Amino acid sequence: MVGSGSAGGDLRTPQFNGANYDFWSEKMETILIAYDLWDAMEIGVQLQLIIEEEAGSEGEEGETKQIPVEAPTISREDKNKNAKALSLIQGALTDELFPRIRNEKTAKGAWEILRREFRGDKKVRAVKLQAIRADFEYLRMNDVESLDDYLARFFEIVNNLKSLGEDVTEKRIVQKLLMSLSRRYKSIMSIIEETRDLDTIRVEEILASVKVYDKREDLHDEKG
Repeated sequence: MVGSGSAGGDLRTPQFNGANYDFWSEKMETILIAYDLWDAMEIGVQLQLIIEEEAGSEGEEGETKQIPVEAPTISREDKNKNAKALSLIQGALTDELFPRIRNEKTAKGAWEILRREFRGDKKVRAVKLQAIRADFEYLRMNDVESLDDYLARFFEIVNNLKSLGEDVTEKRIVQKLLMSLSRRYKSIMSIIEETRDLDTIRVEEILASVKVYDKREDLHDEKG
């Protein structure tokens, strides 16, 4: 995390080094929305006409009409929002990535540059999704792998699927988790399958049961 100044005080933004763009962009979007800066990313800096009031003709006292007196300009509010949003994006990038947007003067422009480079187009994302689907399908826990390490690997793939638009349901995660744990967890998996409704049980419930079982097995191994 890196510090970045804002009207809200000491705001900290997630650092982006080129990896996991989807996660980074989601976190940044939440921050920008929270500080009322997201419209600078969606619609960019908006032009605004300078308006001058002109007195009406004789016999129409009190009436005025508004006419533009200059070419379109940028409102001060939009300027400030753009500057704050751009500052947050710049501050979130590593020194290696900053040159990508160094010459960009708008937050929307900087955001689009990063999105095009690191998110990729539909064809690229489709290829990535196909590869990650295969990783998920063949995912299995190794016998020598710790539970924490496997769960980290498991949910990294799940999150990658979700970030690419895959609809990964709770039921699908539950089924895959029970099928992919190593033989060490065979007894607890059997108990869960026999005593719980796999259509309604939540992932958190399975994780809690498996972790308790894992600790008991560790204690048993130590005593043995």
